Amino acid sequence: MTQLEHLDEIAREAWQGNYARTGVLSSGERRYVALASGRMRELCPDDSIAYALEMLEPGWLAHMIQVWRSTTQPKD
Repeated sequence: MTQLEHLDEIAREAWQGNYARTGVLSSGERRYVALASGRMRELCPDDSIAYALEMLEPGWLAHMIQVWRSTTQPKD
């Protein structure tokens, strides 16, 4: 499993409201999970979306778009 696949797994949990595995993430990994899961408010409350996008590692945004483009925003 690649690093991004691992983060996608954590993001799916966060999308469902389960943040148990986010505490050990680096700030960059946490931003990826927050953006992918639609949980910026819960996981990165002090970051704007624009800042979080700018701080992603090269290639992470393209991966996120490919994997998450058809996922809806969380309802709660």
